[in-house]
Amino acid sequence: MAILTEAMKEMVKNQFCFLATADAQGNPQVGPKGSMHVLDDSHLIYFEHTFRQAFDNLTLNGRAAVAVADRPAQKGFRFEGTAHIHEGDDYANSILSKTKIFERFPRAAVVVIDVERIYKLDNTLEAGIQIA
Repeated sequence: MAILTEAMKEMVKNQFCFLATADAQGNPQVGPKGSMHVLDDSHLIYFEHTFRQAFDNLTLNGRAAVAVADRPAQKGFRFEGTAHIHEGDDYANSILSKTKIFERFPRAAVVVIDVERIYKLDNTLEAGIQIA
């Protein structure tokens, strides 16, 4: 597993994250995940409530990438890894019970992403290099 630095954690906390997945034919799908946050030094987590393309793709192959960027600073990161979906189990229930998600949505799950690789997305010649 890759280890997130404090700068990476702060960026995930303070900027909008986008989740990228791919379907069985390799077609990309990307969308914002407003609930994305850092679980610990090697995991990201978000709350799934739409159960559409990204959910279907993660159910199919578990491959995920999360991009986050600070536009004014022109810095960012891409985190790649394997997603694990928790719906209706003890883990999901313990996390979702602390939220108000069921006040807005009839169904919800927790998605944990094992961060296996980290890439730099800065606006420099180092853009795209793997840093962890």
